[in-house]
Parts: sequence; C-alpha cells; structure tokens
Amino acid sequence: MRRDIWIGFVAAAIAAAAVAAGMVAVADDDDGADTVVVDDAGAISRSISVAGSGSITVEPDTADISIGVQVNAETADAALSQANDAASKLIDAVKAAGVDDADIRTSGLSVYPNYADSSTIASYTASNSVTVTVRDIDRAGPVIDAAAAAAGGAITVGGISFYVDDVEAVLGAAREEAVANARARASQYAAAADVEVGDVLSISETGVSMPPVYEAGDKSEGGSPTPIEPGSQELSVSVSVVFALD
Repeated sequence: MRRDIWIGFVAAAIAAAAVAAGMVAVADDDDGADTVVVDDAGAISRSISVAGSGSITVEPDTADISIGVQVNAETADAALSQANDAASKLIDAVKAAGVDDADIRTSGLSVYPNYADSSTIASYTASNSVTVTVRDIDRAGPVIDAAAAAAGGAITVGGISFYVDDVEAVLGAAREEAVANARARASQYAAAADVEVGDVLSISETGVSMPPVYEAGDKSEGGSPTPIEPGSQELSVSVSVVFALD
C-alpha cells in the first residue's frame, strides 16, 4: 500500500473517532486553525457564554431597630437588676406599640466594672438590648418613641436598618434585565465574529445583591418624635448565560 494512501486512511479514522466521541476537532486552513465542538450525533455545536446584570430600585418595607437600656450602679447586682427592670418596661412598651412577640429578640446582655484607677472599681454598668423588627415602616418612629418613654434616661438606640422583606416578589424585573443585558453582550461579540446569536442553552444566577440601608443611632432622651426616612435601595442580579451561535 502506498504511504500517502496509508496516511490518508489513518487521518480519516482519527476524525471519525473524534466525531463518535464528541471530541474537539481541529481543522487547519490558510488562515490558521479553527476549533469547533462536535456532539455525539456528529453535528458541530458552537456557543458563547457571557455574564449579564440587572437591577431595580425599591422602597424598603421593613425595619430592624437595635434598641435597649444601659444603667450604672455601685454593685453588679444592682446594675443588672435596674437594667432588667428597664428592659422589661421597654419590651412591654414595644409590644403595646404593635410589635409581635416573634419580632423581638435579645441581641445583647452585659455587665462590666468601671475602674477609678487600675485596681479600684468605682461602679458597674449593665446593658440589655433587643432587635425589634417593624413590618410597617411608618411605625418605626413611634416604636422608638414608645421604648424611649418607657426606659427614660436608660434608653439606648444602636441603629436601624431598612430592607425589603419579600425580595423574590420584586426581583423579576431585575432578572429580566440581566438576561437582556447578557443577550446584548453576546450580540456584540457575535457581530465582531461575524456570526449570529441563537437560542439560550443555559442560564445560571451567579449572585443577588440586596444591601440593607443603615442609619446609626446613639443614646437619646426624649424630645421631638423620631423622624424615620427609609429612602430607597437598589437590588441587583447577576447571571451567566450560554447562547448557541448560528
């Protein structure tokens, strides 16, 4: 058998095996090497994977308030007893303001000495704080005011954060925008390569960002009603989309 015939036979056999196995076949031409994927049926499959993002601006509907009491006394027992009494009044007031028991949880409890010098204890400080979830933003200010009125000078406010409680109910538009953004990017790459974008082969959600909006707080003692402005926040979605190329 002639050598050139034998080489041609071996090359054909290797190509056929690659097609049957769904391997990557490489074909050389005057312009260089092009790589394509061959599926199990022997058909060439080409695709492009791109990232897309979308966002939506929403108004928060829920607030988490960090609120509590802090007192000083000569002994640890006295400080803790006074803090417990003030915290109980604060919690009762918060409940009376319309907050459910399930939306009140203890978030901090401490007793520590205060030193007059390196070895002499002058007094003790006790604190008790709770995180209160308010599911009606308009009630956030009145809840704080009710707590402050009950705790008096012992009141502490650690801060407040706003967020959307049911994120899934509002993320639909952001997801649609993310997929559209991915298709627009794929179209740009396809145009540069002189091909066309085909059907979607897969979509993977790679991230959802929903940062809460925080407001700091500190110790306060009565005064005007507490104003609360939740503002707005941006929710974003990131996706990875694989498109077929026609």
